[in-house]
Amino acid sequence: MELDNLTLEQKIGQLIMAGFPSPNFDRYMEKLIKEYNVGNIILFSRNIGSIGDTAELISLIQLNMIKYNQVPAFIGVDQEGGDVSRIRHTSLMFPCNMAFGAAGIPGSTRQQGLFTGEKLRAMGINLNIAPVLDVNNNPENPIIGTRSYGDHPDKVAELGCAYIEGLQHKGVVATAKHFPGHGDTDIDTHLGLPSVSYGRDRLEKVELYPFQKAVEAGVAAVMTAHIIFPVLDGESRPATISYPILTELLRRQMGFQGIIITDCIEMKAVLDNYGVEKTAVEALKAGADMICISHTLDFQIRSVEAIKNAVKSGELSELRIDESVGRILGLKEKYRLMQNLCPDISMLERLFSDESSALFAAEVSRKSITLITGKNSLLPVRSKNILSISAEPALTTNVEDGKNLPVSFCTSVTELLGGEGIAIPQNPDKDLIEEICRKSLDKDLIIFGMHNSRFNPGQIELYNAIRRNNKNIITILLKNPYDVRFIEDTETCIFAYEYSPLSITGVIKVLSGEPAYGRLPVNIHPYTI
Repeated sequence: MELDNLTLEQKIGQLIMAGFPSPNFDRYMEKLIKEYNVGNIILFSRNIGSIGDTAELISLIQLNMIKYNQVPAFIGVDQEGGDVSRIRHTSLMFPCNMAFGAAGIPGSTRQQGLFTGEKLRAMGINLNIAPVLDVNNNPENPIIGTRSYGDHPDKVAELGCAYIEGLQHKGVVATAKHFPGHGDTDIDTHLGLPSVSYGRDRLEKVELYPFQKAVEAGVAAVMTAHIIFPVLDGESRPATISYPILTELLRRQMGFQGIIITDCIEMKAVLDNYGVEKTAVEALKAGADMICISHTLDFQIRSVEAIKNAVKSGELSELRIDESVGRILGLKEKYRLMQNLCPDISMLERLFSDESSALFAAEVSRKSITLITGKNSLLPVRSKNILSISAEPALTTNVEDGKNLPVSFCTSVTELLGGEGIAIPQNPDKDLIEEICRKSLDKDLIIFGMHNSRFNPGQIELYNAIRRNNKNIITILLKNPYDVRFIEDTETCIFAYEYSPLSITGVIKVLSGEPAYGRLPVNIHPYTI
C-alpha cells in the first residue's frame, strides 16, 4: 500500500467513510467505489443479513476496493453493546456500557472487547466505532445516557481502556468517541449544535481525562463530536472543524498518533450550520483524517467533489491530503487488512455457534441489576394478585436500531410471577391512566416498568395517580437510571439499565427474591455510588 502509487482521486477516497442503503452489493455501492473511489465503509443494521451473508458482502466490497482503489477498506460498525449494536446475533449482543459500570466485574470490558473483536474480524469488519468514553454527568443528556460507563472519569477511563485493549488485541481498530466529550450536553447532535462552556481545568479532569488515558493506552482511532467548546476554540467552532481542538489539543498536547474520524457530517449540528461541503473541507483543515457520511449518496458525492475542488484551488494542499492518507495506509498496514479479505464461512459458523460470549453477557447483565429499598421492602414477590404495567419497548435515541425489540416487560412478569399485565404506550393518555388506576385499586402489588419516563411524562402521571390509592409499587427503571428523580417515596426500585431479554430475566430473578449485585455507576441525589 504505497501512497505514491495512488491518484489524487484515490487519495481523496481514502479520506471518506460512507454508508449505503442495502444488504447487497448494488449499483449504489459500485458507484461509490468505482466512480468516486470511496475507500472506507460503515455498516448499519440495514446492511446486516445473516452472519454468512454479511461476510460475503464484505468480501465483495473488499475485492472491488482492491480492483478500483488498490487498497482494502476499513469496514466500520457501531457495535457498542446495548441498544447501539448493529449486529444483533446472540454471540455479539452485550449489555450497554452503563450495565458494565454497574456490574463491576474485574476485567469484564476487556473480555467483551476480546469476544467482539474476534467475531467482527472473522466477519471482515476491522474497525469498531466504540467505545463511548463520554462521562455522562448530565441527567438530561438525550443521546449518551446508558451508552456511557458512568459519571466518574476514572471509571470510564478504566473500563474503556480495557475494552480498547481487548478489541485491538483481536485485530480490530477501536475508536474512542465522542472527543472532546459528549457527556454534559442536553442537546442531541443529530438534531442541534450543543455547547459545553466549562473551563480548561474542569475539562481536563472530566471530559478529556478518559480520552487522554485512551491515547496513552494506544487507541488507534478517535471520533470527533459536533460540539462547541468555547474555552478550547476561541472562534466557537464545533470540535469536528476546530484546528485548536483536533490538531493543537488532541495531536500536539495529548500526543495522539492515530486517525481522527469525524462523526457523521449529515447530523444537523453541522449540516444545518455549515453544510456537508464546508464541513468536509474544514474538518480536514482542522486535522481530521476521515470524513464519515453515513446515509445519503448526494452528500457523499458532494463531499468528495468539495475536497477535490479545495485541493485544486489550493485551499487544501495535496501535502495535507498525503499526511492523512499516510496515517490511514499505515494503520491499514499495521492491522493487516490484506488478510482475511474472503472470510471462511465454515469457520464463522463454528465461531458464532460458541455460547461462551452469550453466557458472559448474561452474567454481566445479571450482576448489573441494582436494587434500592427503603424500610418496607416489597421483595420478594409472593402474591399472585399483581398488576404489572410496562411501557412498550421503543427506540429512544437517533442511534438505536429497531431490529429485535424485546417483548413487553409486563408479559414476562405475568408469565413467570402471575397476575395481570398491561402494556402501555410510551406516553399514556388521560383515559388510559384512569382505566389502569381503577384496575389497580384491589391489587396487592403493582409492578411498574418505566422506560425513559423523563421524556414521556404520561408514565410519571400514571405512577402518581396509582400511588394516590395504592402505595405498594415496585418500580423498575427499564433503561435510564435518572428516571428515579421523578418517582416519589419509592420503597423498592430496581435499575435495569436497558430494555432487553437479558435485563428482564435479571430483574425477574430479583423480584423473586434473588440478590441484586449492581451498584449505581452514576450519582443521583440522594442515591450515591
